[in-house]
Amino acid sequence: MKFIDVILTIGIVSIIGAFIYIGRKLQILDDLKETMDKAKHNIKFICDSLTQSKIKFDPTYLRAFSPLQLTDKGIEIINAVEFNKIFNENKPDFINFINSENPKTRYDTELSSIKSIVSLFDKEYFYPVKKYLYENPGLDERSMRTILGVYVRDKYLEAHPEIK
Repeated sequence: MKFIDVILTIGIVSIIGAFIYIGRKLQILDDLKETMDKAKHNIKFICDSLTQSKIKFDPTYLRAFSPLQLTDKGIEIINAVEFNKIFNENKPDFINFINSENPKTRYDTELSSIKSIVSLFDKEYFYPVKKYLYENPGLDERSMRTILGVYVRDKYLEAHPEIK
């Protein structure tokens, strides 16, 4: 009987110890989640601030109507770099990025669209855009991102008329 009592005691102590150990690990995970949520919020704030500072309004390519609209020259840029083709062939990348931002307003959609250009700019399919920028130094990258972002915004809003 003593042997069984020892085994039961060891078993119960082991189970309690395991629960305590697992509880500590779960607490660490909760703490990490809380920290990551704060970091995610701060990173979004930084991205939004950087995007807004990177928006460049150039009246040659954009009209300051409400909202920004492409001019004929802006449309020429879109055509020159064949961005309509780039967008159509890689549409899920742009749409998924904007959806991940969960835009509630047209303004949010515009910022998210420009951020999508900034975020995806290192993708191989942006090669024609980079080549154009290199060969046309009069147009800077900030203006190009805004032009392309306005184009993406318009395409996104066509598919999402519920965004007001």
